[in-house]
Amino acid sequence: MGNKLASLIKARKVFEDFRKNLTTDQNKAGAIQAFEFCFELTWKTMQKILQDRGVRSGSPKDVFRAAAADGLIQNPKLWFTFVDKRNETVDTHKEEVRDDVLTIFDTFSHELDLFIQTAEAQK
Repeated sequence: MGNKLASLIKARKVFEDFRKNLTTDQNKAGAIQAFEFCFELTWKTMQKILQDRGVRSGSPKDVFRAAAADGLIQNPKLWFTFVDKRNETVDTHKEEVRDDVLTIFDTFSHELDLFIQTAEAQK
């Protein structure tokens, strides 16, 4: 499990560094890119963990449903919100969209930490 989480833990650190310093447009853009990368890596890591447990899943929402059923995450609907925000990032050149995406970063950070802790505890 540690190997599966190593890349995600590194990506989380980059995301956290940006998330805690949203003072410039450049940092906000970096934070959004770090979120995109971290989000993609998170659901794919969940998918790999589930595959190792014999659970097959496809889309991110399928993965989040299965992860909740397997006890890796608590609230799949919250993760569906992250999917929606990730999909909005293609329009972050629009300031209102960018600012809306930034609003979920604290929640994403918390949920990501919970997932990593749970996955590590289930090794």
